[in-house]
Amino acid sequence: MKRFSFAAPASVDDAVRLLAEHEDARLMAGGVDLVHEMKRGIRSPSLLVHIAGLPQLEGITLNDGRLEIGALTKIAALESDELVIEHAPLLAAAAREVATPQLRAMGTIAGNILQRPQCWYYRDPDSFCLRKGGEHCHAVAGDNRYHAILGGGPCHIVCPSDLAPALLALGASAVVSTAGGSERRVPLSELFVGPRVDPHNEHALSHGEIITRLDLPSSAGLPNAFLKARERTAWDFALSSVSALCETGPDGVVRRARIVLGGVAPNAWDAAEAAESLVGRPLGDDAIDAAAAASVRGARPLRDNAYKVELTRRLVKKALESLRGD
Repeated sequence: MKRFSFAAPASVDDAVRLLAEHEDARLMAGGVDLVHEMKRGIRSPSLLVHIAGLPQLEGITLNDGRLEIGALTKIAALESDELVIEHAPLLAAAAREVATPQLRAMGTIAGNILQRPQCWYYRDPDSFCLRKGGEHCHAVAGDNRYHAILGGGPCHIVCPSDLAPALLALGASAVVSTAGGSERRVPLSELFVGPRVDPHNEHALSHGEIITRLDLPSSAGLPNAFLKARERTAWDFALSSVSALCETGPDGVVRRARIVLGGVAPNAWDAAEAAESLVGRPLGDDAIDAAAAASVRGARPLRDNAYKVELTRRLVKKALESLRGD
């Protein structure tokens, strides 16, 4: 690890200023992902701007039917907080599946959704892949069993976050502080960018911008399901995950639905076609089978990861069956 300076700003404005003044400065909160990258020489910032001591960035409140979750709120708090359990049970369920209890106690909600790819070519300090400024994605001809089947190319990473798909399904937005003390609101559907837009970054934040909180409408009472398939049950990133919720009328007909996939695309993958196919129909077997098939329509697996297509289809089917109470 290379030498670096350390700053602990007293406010969000000070943190934004420090980032703006140092092009290679990096923001640090829990540090779970960043410190790992620094130890392996993947990132070598000259300055760490440590914001973990800013209490205004932590906490969970309910205002006008919307949950407001501070960016530094620990993942462990999401799984046990009464407001989250009542108004965003899908998010609470996803939080319980993140890593280990120790990492959930350190990691933050913003850090989880902004973590860098877990692709072993990106994480290898001796590999100069496309995401690190090289010319090629080494996964195309290499070991690609854990890589993208949807939306991949020219880079084939997958979104490592369990919280991002749940937050996208819930219609969350990120509130971002920018230079000059201003704020902007970014829907999660616009926060992340795919490799065709930018092969080197996963999000649309500019250097010096800081997520201060996540806002999402209450989903209290809506049937929801979070399912995650992984190789190791103790702790592992998703081979595939499904965040699903729906609203049905008194007649059992679906009024609206969301299905978002994790672990299969460079970003949380909004399976909009699958969700829309459910609207106007009861959650019968035919509707569920059709939605499950639509969720992986257009998949383009690589040599070693075609298993993810059937795995995801079955996971979506199981999630939708749970929505109707099976």
